[in-house]
Amino acid sequence: MLVGLPPFFSKHRETLYQNIKYADPKLDYEFLQDDARDLCAKLLQKDPIHRLGSGENDAEEIMCHPWFECIEWQKIYNKELKPPYTPQLDRDDDVKHFPPEFTGLQPSPQDLESLKADGGTAFPNFSYQKSGDEF
Repeated sequence: MLVGLPPFFSKHRETLYQNIKYADPKLDYEFLQDDARDLCAKLLQKDPIHRLGSGENDAEEIMCHPWFECIEWQKIYNKELKPPYTPQLDRDDDVKHFPPEFTGLQPSPQDLESLKADGGTAFPNFSYQKSGDEF
């Protein structure tokens, strides 16, 4: 998202897959800040043991990276910051900001069958409850 292209981009699908598996990410853009380049390289580390965020401190490693130094994580966690953009919604289930090619999709029969077979336990400990105007 920072540069407009995926880091392993290729117009050919097979080459793209090979790039993802074996090539270094393309991060040599002149306009890319050093901290951004470093963050991307560490997040795209092929060996998951050495990948940023995979250590004992989990996401804390990512949050402490210099590229995020201007982020006030505690204020975000406490919902004390106003989002930079709040979409205008006409009702709770308004999907006008999503392309119709996605909102018009129906679940595949395999998805429906697996959810039915699961008996509703596919997402344990998941709940959603709308509470007032948090944003």
